[in-house]
Amino acid sequence: MTILIYTDNVSNNHVLYYALGRLRGKRNVFFVNANEILSGALTDDVDLLVMPGGASRYKSAKLNGQANQLIKDYVANGGKYLGICAGSYMACAMTYWAKGGPYEIVTPNELGFFSGSAIGPIEQFGEGDNYNSTKAYVTTLDYAGRDVPSLYLGGCLFEAPKTSSKPDNYQVLARFNDLADKPAAIITGDYGQGAWLLSSTHPEYDQEAVELLTFDVVGNDYQEFNQLTGAESLTLDLLDELLKQLAV
Repeated sequence: MTILIYTDNVSNNHVLYYALGRLRGKRNVFFVNANEILSGALTDDVDLLVMPGGASRYKSAKLNGQANQLIKDYVANGGKYLGICAGSYMACAMTYWAKGGPYEIVTPNELGFFSGSAIGPIEQFGEGDNYNSTKAYVTTLDYAGRDVPSLYLGGCLFEAPKTSSKPDNYQVLARFNDLADKPAAIITGDYGQGAWLLSSTHPEYDQEAVELLTFDVVGNDYQEFNQLTGAESLTLDLLDELLKQLAV
């Protein structure tokens, strides 16, 4: 088994590495950057490409053009794509971030596995007071009829296109329990012979990951994790189920 985590030196991929290593074995998990993708790293023996959180504009700046086309070719030929938070935004046809505010970002995305929109941040969970993310928040998802806690860090809700002559063939795997209309939080679909799965929340964070991000130091840049409630309920079970959904 080979799992590649995209890195551009600013992506949130360290927690992913340890989570995937615990679930599928560290010997199977590797990092890949834009230069390596351009050099042909996405071979047919790669079981999964994971596009992590962070800020999608940094990823797009390196991948737009030939690299994104290689990712699409990889999935079309039978590969699997898992997008988490920022990796989900960039895999939707449109991104709407903090619309109407001073940090607004409205942009089309090249990957476009999902022809709808990624709309965030979700104001009930965190304010769009910067270009990157929001404070951490433990939300509850309705996944397969079960209440599943998951960490939110500025993710999106997924909105299908209002009019389309060719609707997406996609499935909603999870919805936000904490929102009145329960919008889609995790979706999946096919692309050619392969498949994609997009998660608004961060299923790679469990209680241990949050504990490792709590610090008592001067100038703590991660102080919101010290104040996070509900972290004790986080496990890697959801991530494991999403990997199984992708047959990984």
